[in-house]
Amino acid sequence: MDFYIFKNGVVDATGLDKDALHMYVGISVYLLSLILMRPIFKKYSVRAFIALVLVTCIALLGEYLDNRQTITELGMSGIGSAELKASIHDLINTCLLSYVLYGLTMWTKTFQSVVNKPTRLLKQR
Repeated sequence: MDFYIFKNGVVDATGLDKDALHMYVGISVYLLSLILMRPIFKKYSVRAFIALVLVTCIALLGEYLDNRQTITELGMSGIGSAELKASIHDLINTCLLSYVLYGLTMWTKTFQSVVNKPTRLLKQR
């Protein structure tokens, strides 16, 4: 089955725009890989980085499959400026939200649990 036919079938079946599907695929791959790699990698930072690499690889594979016919017929020089811009746009749509979540979890305290130490209501003498 041709990837182009498969991709258009998914667009038709879901009723979503291609840009929205790119975002859904990117964040789904990121979150699923975080969950599935939990038994393998105990440390969250390692697991998150590997998940980020996986999202990037899936996005690059998708763009290769989108442009495979042009690449096989004309080589890399056959990809024009319009196709290159569309590929970069798709890569950004697929990866951006995963990169933002990675940054928020690694470099901020946004998703860290806050455990307050209980304070005594009465001072003991």
